[in-house]
Amino acid sequence: MLIAIGIPTSSAQDEALIVERVRLPRAPEVDVGDRIATIVRFDLRRYALRFLTESHEGPRRPATDWVREHRLVGAINAGMFLPSGRSCGYLRARGEVRSNRRPARFDAVIGFDPRASAAPFAIGGTGCGVDLDGMTERYDSVLQGVRMMVDCEGRAQRTWRTRRYSAALLGADREGRAVMVHVRTPYRMQVLAEMLAADALGLRGLVYMEGGPEASLVVDAGRTQVREMGSWEDGFHEADDVREFWDLPNVVGVEAR
Repeated sequence: MLIAIGIPTSSAQDEALIVERVRLPRAPEVDVGDRIATIVRFDLRRYALRFLTESHEGPRRPATDWVREHRLVGAINAGMFLPSGRSCGYLRARGEVRSNRRPARFDAVIGFDPRASAAPFAIGGTGCGVDLDGMTERYDSVLQGVRMMVDCEGRAQRTWRTRRYSAALLGADREGRAVMVHVRTPYRMQVLAEMLAADALGLRGLVYMEGGPEASLVVDAGRTQVREMGSWEDGFHEADDVREFWDLPNVVGVEAR
């Protein structure tokens, strides 16, 4: 049965952490996967975000180990990375620059650990009214993302990439919560963006973090457990057979306040 987007096939929630699993309306071109988007929403009055990187909290390890060893509530990829483990884009963690790269084509940015009276978490870039420089003025923790998927008005953004892969994404919703999204089923990112921009999901800024086998999302909050890993990536790993988390050098962690 086709379940309309925005109506969760299952959910787990308390007042500050909500997990939804929604069946996406479009079948993938590759005949694999369950079409499920796992969406986790964190109320930032109860939870805080932090960067953990191989250069400072290493060595690289699966998302499950990052969560367990640092007593986190959850974790997702902190953007794409070079073979050295360094972030492909700009990354500053609590005031310390850990990657000063600023690729011109990267069109999205996330920020937290606010200065002064800024919101606890913000999305910038295409369709969001603030650029990387503006974000670094307002937040001590900043990450430059390769592409904006859904902008701050809830509009799907065009992407120049056409390959199909599993995906991990990080953004916000219209209630101001941080939102982590994982889709193992391989889609072209333009198609995925259009589905995730559905008004029923209420996403208001969603940034691509990673794709393929590395795409990871973990939540460990008592009876609320999420273990999502990617698999397919065109031209790299064209199979839906990954059953263990890959090692990650950098993650965005979630911790209880």
